[in-house]
Amino acid sequence: MDLIKRNDIILKERDKNSHKGNYGKILVVAGSVGMAGAAVMCGNAVIKSGSGLVTFAVPKEIFNILQVAVPEAMCLERDFDDVINMHRYDAIALGSGIGQGKENISIIKKLLNEYTGKLIIDADGLNCIMKYSLFGNVRQSNADIIMTPHLGEAARLLEIDEITEENKNIAAKEIQEAFSSIVVMKGANTVVVSDNKIYVNNSGNPGMATAGAGDVLTGIITSLAGQGYNTFNAAKYGVFIHGLSGDICAQDIGQIGMTAMDIMSNVPKAFKLIQEHNKNNGK
Repeated sequence: MDLIKRNDIILKERDKNSHKGNYGKILVVAGSVGMAGAAVMCGNAVIKSGSGLVTFAVPKEIFNILQVAVPEAMCLERDFDDVINMHRYDAIALGSGIGQGKENISIIKKLLNEYTGKLIIDADGLNCIMKYSLFGNVRQSNADIIMTPHLGEAARLLEIDEITEENKNIAAKEIQEAFSSIVVMKGANTVVVSDNKIYVNNSGNPGMATAGAGDVLTGIITSLAGQGYNTFNAAKYGVFIHGLSGDICAQDIGQIGMTAMDIMSNVPKAFKLIQEHNKNNGK
């Protein structure tokens, strides 16, 4: 088991002749009536992390909210049969605020059964998999999957009563083995697991224990995956950058009252600090 440290994060330089298509086409399957904010936070974090083209797959009823809150992104109605071609996207974020209604079953099954890109599953995406017993679809999927449960969701994935901070490393490893995916076990000292590799994050602070912080993390990881980082590095880098964004925020406004939008607003500063660190260390 190793710590995720700033020295581990090697960011790619941008080509001066590049265009927005070079930095990933991202689909954010998030939000629902009453939970549009989850989509706003996730999608904004994708953009703030450097993705070139971002599209929301959301109910039509919340188009106006998203097109005002995230004007850089496009909106499509969440219909994978008639509207959305999933295969044109380099990475897809699934789950933030989609709810747990039965209407999500066909969407999730279609992504798990047909998509072959990088798929980051969070929040209600995980809850629907558990609620509607889609475990087999995850195991048989050809997508490159990252699962991002908190302790409660992780316990339900393993069908046990409880996971504590003391045994979360073991639980994360068990989920990774059960589903053959990268696992990001969220919480204090977030754990990232891939095959026999276990990394514990050492950035972040208690001010980040706030609603929506997980949606921001999902957006950062998805953005990195769409920009060409492999799923393990996208998860590992994303977790550290998320924590660093929270640390920058805490230095500025303190931990009390910190919001997910505050964390998200500091994501570009976190990338800038890491780029400067890379240059200073010849990376």
